[in-house]
Amino acid sequence: MLKNQFILLILIFCTLEIHAQEGYTTRQITDMVGQMNWDRNVLQGNSNIAGTPYLKEEFKNGNVFYDGKYKVTQVPLRLNLYNDQFEFKDKNTVMAFADPRHIDKIVIENEIYIYIDKSMGAEVFGFVKKWNAKLPTVLTKMKIEFLNKEDPKPFEDTKPERFERAMDKHYIMKSKNEIVKVTSVKKLIKYLGTHTEELSIFAKEEKISAGDPEELAKLLEYYHELE
Repeated sequence: MLKNQFILLILIFCTLEIHAQEGYTTRQITDMVGQMNWDRNVLQGNSNIAGTPYLKEEFKNGNVFYDGKYKVTQVPLRLNLYNDQFEFKDKNTVMAFADPRHIDKIVIENEIYIYIDKSMGAEVFGFVKKWNAKLPTVLTKMKIEFLNKEDPKPFEDTKPERFERAMDKHYIMKSKNEIVKVTSVKKLIKYLGTHTEELSIFAKEEKISAGDPEELAKLLEYYHELE
């Protein structure tokens, strides 16, 4: 009798644990986020500023994996490229992750984002988009800049305070401590170190461009097939 009761309690506990992972709890979010701190008060709710600081304005539900073993799902998220922060919305409150170093990855639909800490000493740091499931992988660093108002030049209109998307930069991540910028497809293939001939033929046939992360990711997928 006692044995059966113990087994029942274990089953109930396991069921509760599974359900806890299917959504997010206030405590989980509180542990991972802090109140949003704006770099400039003028950026908040100022309709005179053109453009947007966000990769996408709307919040989309995503999954957050953190501390190597935890996961919260269906979290409304958006990426603020100006502040380099992922924002979370709870009713009418917008917050950002207090310490993103705990985050292993964020998955929104079919897009994966990871956080690279500045202390790692890599050329790129902050949130980046990860294109391949396995290492080595292509990474893309996206950025939005805030530009001040500019006086009009002859035959041009005045440019208001505005957010503008900077040029994306692409990198190859071999390991957590080995990340290099992609400057050319030829150098990328040499950097990978193996299957040079096959990759060179593939890159030529597929017309792989160093400035297109989807094409670079396709080249890396072919590399993984060869491995």
